[in-house]
Amino acid sequence: MNFKNLNLINPIIRAATEAGYSKPTGIQSEAIPQILAGRDIIGVAAEGAEKMAAFAMPVIQLLKKNSPDHKEIRVLILAPTQELAIQIEENLTVYSKYLPLSQLTIHDGTSQGNQLAALRIRVDVLITTPTALLDLINQRHINLSKIEILILDEAHKMLNPAFVNDVKKVIKLIPQKRQTLLFSSTMSENIRKFADIALSNPMEIKASPITANLQVALVEKKEKTDRLYQANPTQYLNTITK
Repeated sequence: MNFKNLNLINPIIRAATEAGYSKPTGIQSEAIPQILAGRDIIGVAAEGAEKMAAFAMPVIQLLKKNSPDHKEIRVLILAPTQELAIQIEENLTVYSKYLPLSQLTIHDGTSQGNQLAALRIRVDVLITTPTALLDLINQRHINLSKIEILILDEAHKMLNPAFVNDVKKVIKLIPQKRQTLLFSSTMSENIRKFADIALSNPMEIKASPITANLQVALVEKKEKTDRLYQANPTQYLNTITK
């Protein structure tokens, strides 16, 4: 399997290759074709850049494929923390390196004046937390009427009692006709109940766990250093020189 098999376009493949991916990971190979096909999905995968790439790459491609002249926000990405929102922004920047993409991340540390100026020009992708988003909505500074894709990242954190009501408020303000992508590190009854309400016939994708190839050798204590060096001399030398 390679990225071309997933029907990704060359500018995105080039950016992915330069980011260090020689081939798609499990969650990427499963999720990317479904997202490109317009399916709602529930993706269960560990936190990290591999999972973010699984939605970043196809969403960038969908935005390019359907690129009307507009000023409205087309993709809304909700994250439970501003740290995660910034990580998502960084991933989108990596994979859109050779394509035009206007994105904005709103969090508590961003100047509201700068946020509002960006929103008045053009924003393809808005990345934010539910709380920060509702604050702007309450001030009537933001329009979500043209959202085409909604992404909930780390949904197991956002669907706890501290966030879930805010998330439900946002859902009511965006079009019912949309593509919804939900990613979580775990699957729970709360997530399933939410998916029944917010997603349309979703496909559930679970990333295969990564298992390490480990070898165990029983040796005398005095022989341990020699055996470690024989097994991996480069790693051993790096370790002792740190």
